[in-house]
Amino acid sequence: MKKAWGTLRKKANVDCRIHDLRQSVATKLAETGTLESTMLALLGHMSRAMLERYSHIRLAAKRVAVEALTTRPNEQDSRPTATNSTTVTESELVQ
Repeated sequence: MKKAWGTLRKKANVDCRIHDLRQSVATKLAETGTLESTMLALLGHMSRAMLERYSHIRLAAKRVAVEALTTRPNEQDSRPTATNSTTVTESELVQ
């Protein structure tokens, strides 16, 4: 697997590890509200603790969640949600 990944990376001119891709998938699934049980099944994690280690919610998704707390019910329809907030810059990412 390691050799195949290295060959593919060189051909595609990509500089990341498989681990990085797994973390990205976990984070994107978490941001879209995917059920924890579904994420565990897709990612092959054995525990919630491991899932939390891999899925890092981005700052923009956190901001939308906090803003939802201060939004009046009649304003919610026009507010962005974590699932449609796709224009996130690199500087907005959280470790």
